[in-house]
Amino acid sequence: MPIYIVFLSVVVIWSTTPLAIQWSALGSSFSFSAASRMLIGLIVCALILLFKRQKLSLHKQALINYLYAGMGIFITLSLVYYSSLSIPSGLISVIFGLTPIITGVFALLLLKDKFFSPGKSIGLLLGLLGLFIVFKHSFSFNQALLTGLTGVTLAMAFQSFISVKLKQINADVSALETTTGALMISVPLFIVGWFFIDGEIPNISLKAAFSIGYLAIFGSVLGFISYYHLIKKASVRVVGIVSLITPIFAVLLGSMLNNEQLTLTQIGGIILVLAGLGIYEYSKKIIKKMSIRRL
Repeated sequence: MPIYIVFLSVVVIWSTTPLAIQWSALGSSFSFSAASRMLIGLIVCALILLFKRQKLSLHKQALINYLYAGMGIFITLSLVYYSSLSIPSGLISVIFGLTPIITGVFALLLLKDKFFSPGKSIGLLLGLLGLFIVFKHSFSFNQALLTGLTGVTLAMAFQSFISVKLKQINADVSALETTTGALMISVPLFIVGWFFIDGEIPNISLKAAFSIGYLAIFGSVLGFISYYHLIKKASVRVVGIVSLITPIFAVLLGSMLNNEQLTLTQIGGIILVLAGLGIYEYSKKIIKKMSIRRL
C-alpha cells in the first residue's frame, strides 16, 4: 500500500478518535469502554491472522517490540480515556499536536538524530505559548480540567517515546503482527484495570456501543496497523507530522458533532500552536528557499 494512503488513514482515524472515545463512555465507565474496545480489536486481529494463515513471530526482537507497543497502548490510552472525562475532545488532539516536538527530544536521546535548530526552537516556544493561551483559564479555576490536561500531556509524551523506541528496535515483523502482539500485552492489563476500577458491565447506549465498535475496528485495528506501518516505513518526523493536521479536524468535529464551545481566545491559541508546529517542521525548508531566491 502506498505510504501516502497509510498516512491519510492515520490522519482520519486520529482526528475522529478523541470524539469517539468520549461517546464510547456514555452510560459506562472509561475503563469498560477501553477494555471492551481492545478485546474486540484483539479478536479481529486474531481472525485476520487466521484468515491469512499467518503465524505470529515469537523471536526475541519481536517479543520486545510487542512489549513496548503494548505498554504504549495501555498507558497512553488509559490516560487519554481518563482525561476525556474532563476535557473537550478537540483539545485532546491539540495537546497531541505537540508530539513532533517531544518526539524530537526522544529521537535526539535515543537515535542521536539532531532535530533542533533555531527555527525549531522558535516553533517550540510559539507552540508552548499557544497552549498556555488555550488553557490558562483552567490553571486557576478548574481543577478537573487541569487534571485532564496533565493526563493527556503525559499520554502524548509516552506515545512519543514509544514511537521512537519502536523505530530504534526496528523489529522484522509486520504491522499486523505488531498490532496483534501489542494487543495481547495490553488487553489483559485493560481487563484487570476495569475489574479493579469498576468491574461492572453497564447498560450502554446505542451511541456508545457504535463508538466502541468504531474504535475497535478503525482505532485499534486499522489505526494501529497503519500507525505501526508508518513507523516502520517512514521517518520519525513524518510520523510526527500526523499530529500537526489532526487537531484542526478534531476541533471542528468536536464543535459540529459534540457542541463543544471554544472562545475566540482559545481559537487564537490553537492557531498559535499550529503555527508554531508548522514553523518547527518547515522552518529549514523556508530558510533554504529564501536563500536560493537571494542568490
